[in-house]
This record gives sequence, structure tokens and C-alpha cells, in this order.
Amino acid sequence: MGNITFSVIIAVAPDRTPEVLDSLERQNYPRDSYEIIVKRGHNTSENRNSGVKEARGEYIAFVDDDAIVEPYWLKKAEEFFERYPEIDVVGGPQLTPPDETTFRYASGIALASVFGGASIRNRYRKGKLNLKSDERELTSANIFCKKKVFEKVLFNKYFWPGEDPVFFNELVRRGIKLAYCPDIYIYHRRRNTPVSLFKQIFRYGYVRPKIKSIKKTHISSSLFAVPSIFIVYLIFLPLLLISRKFFVLPLLIYILATIILSFTIAIKERKYKELLILPFVFFLIHIGYGTGFLCGLIRKLKGDKNGYRYKRNLQGLF
Repeated sequence: MGNITFSVIIAVAPDRTPEVLDSLERQNYPRDSYEIIVKRGHNTSENRNSGVKEARGEYIAFVDDDAIVEPYWLKKAEEFFERYPEIDVVGGPQLTPPDETTFRYASGIALASVFGGASIRNRYRKGKLNLKSDERELTSANIFCKKKVFEKVLFNKYFWPGEDPVFFNELVRRGIKLAYCPDIYIYHRRRNTPVSLFKQIFRYGYVRPKIKSIKKTHISSSLFAVPSIFIVYLIFLPLLLISRKFFVLPLLIYILATIILSFTIAIKERKYKELLILPFVFFLIHIGYGTGFLCGLIRKLKGDKNGYRYKRNLQGLF
């Protein structure tokens, strides 16, 4: 048996079957040069850290269980590290599968746009090569790390789903070099219902205030708070309208902008069925993140005696 170049770690919940295994077995790469490690459990970070301890490869890759990796995924990662030996971590986008349902595909289009994904949109589309990347572009759904990285940093088990930005921020803080490569891509399933999408985006918003409260956090952008400001505006709008009717103007501008942007994006992508639901998806993303951010901010201000145990708190919200 040859030397192991890649250890691919898949963290999966106990009741799920990893869809990604089929495409991993069809890689255009010597099968004896990579191993697949499936770690089951309720804590994603603990699963990944456990997999790292077992890994024998020179490089450790992480991919989500419901992903589909393209045939040259491992080969492209190997070529990248050969071309840029100074880089320690490289990741790429998680694209929406072309065979997704209308709602799922509309969700992917929205997240890949400035209006829906803002500074993190390159996670969901092919952006430009960036050799000084950070958590705005990278996710553990599609990432390759040199094994030596884990001598310094592991995934924080007290964060979910915020373990990704915490992990990448800590890497940057320690001087580890991160890159984003659009050619190293996977396909990733989107949430299949409005409710499940809302819950996903809510959770992203909920953990953000806690992530920003860590003194060593690398990214600190007021952009994350914009959706929550929109939520506050909507809450107080009925009262504002009593005094001045023009307070409805921002809402009218938002609706008009949503319709125009949805039309433009759908025409560009040639996804005409998605045009009918894109405005709704944008609104769902904005209120989901804004509501989650506000709830997380309230939790932070009240104080969390249990440290960063946000997973338990999140489960109690739904």
C-alpha cells in the first residue's frame, strides 16, 4: 500500500447516511493515496477533531456528508499545494447542484449574490483566487489543511454552527496562511423548505455576536448587523407610521430593490422559474439572519454562564 496523501474526514450525525461517499470513491486519483474517515456523533467539531487524530495523510480534507465532490477535487488540491507551497490551508466554493429543486436552486442563487450573501457570497460561487483569504470565503464543507496545522489549532467544540469562523479566525491570528481557490469546488445540497432555510440562516445570525465577542476574532464587520437593523425597523414601523407616513419609504425601496435584483439575477442565470420565488428567498434570508443576530445579541448581553454552549441554546429555540 502506498503512502497516504489525503485523509478525507466526514463528520456526520448518527442518523444520517453520507451521500458524499459515492463521489469520493470516483475520484480521478490513486485510491491507495487517500483514505476516507467517517466520524459519527452529535458534536461536529468533536467528530472532526477525532478524525484528525486518526488521520495518516499529509493533508487533511473536510467535506460535508451531503456534498458531491467533482472527479478532480483531490488532484486539484494536490496541484494547488505544489504551486503554492507557502499556503497551509486552501478551500473553495460549495456550488448548488444543477439538479436541485426550484426552491433549493433559488436559495443557492440568493446566497451567491451580494444582496443575499454579502461578504460571504464567494462560499457559494466561483470567485477570484485569493492567497490571503479568511472566514468570509472559507467553510469546513470544502477545505484542505496541512496536517501540521492541527498541532496549533483544533475545532472549538462549544460552537455550532459557528465553529467554522472561529476556526479560521484562529488560524489567521496564529499566522497560518489561508487561500481561496475557485477551481477546488464541490456541489452542496441546499435546504429543501422555507422553514429549514430560515432555521439555518437564523443559527448563523445567532452565533455571530458571540463570535465577535472573542477578543482574538480576526473579522469584525458592522455588515453582519444590517439585517438586525432591518428587523428593528419592521417591528417599530407601525408606530412610526402613526407620526409620519414617509417612514414606509425604506420598506418600499427594499421591496423594489428585491424585485429588480431578483429579475436581474434570474435573467442572468437563465433560471426563470426561480424568478417567482427569489424575492421571497431574499426576504427569508434577511429576516432569518436579522432575527437570529438579535436573539444572539440579547443572549450575549444577558451573559452566558455556560460559556459558548450555543448548540444547546439553539436546540431550545425550535
